[in-house]
Amino acid sequence: MTDNPRRHQEEIAAALRASRELGPEYDEAVAASLVERVDDTIEERVKHHVARRTGADEPRVGVASNTVRMVLALVCLGISIPITAIVASLIGGAMSVFMVWAGLIGFYLIAVLGLRR
Repeated sequence: MTDNPRRHQEEIAAALRASRELGPEYDEAVAASLVERVDDTIEERVKHHVARRTGADEPRVGVASNTVRMVLALVCLGISIPITAIVASLIGGAMSVFMVWAGLIGFYLIAVLGLRR
């Protein structure tokens, strides 16, 4: 059944005519069919109402957070190799390389935690 009230009236009238034509022995089957249609209509309207209340009908705009995290991880990894080479050649020492990696990991973690908000 659709949301058109006129169509509902026509379907109920058709069920009543069928009941009259078929006779009293089919009244129960016609009534069960009509009740099933009404139940389906109510269920459809409730689903639509709940979806509208929860915002499920609204399309989500933007890129999925998993995609953003993956791109961010690849960018951090792509940047980390040249930066490590530059720092190692200019400054040298394990501590400077450790600081570069700590900074990159910190940047990644802050960015990912910021995406969850």
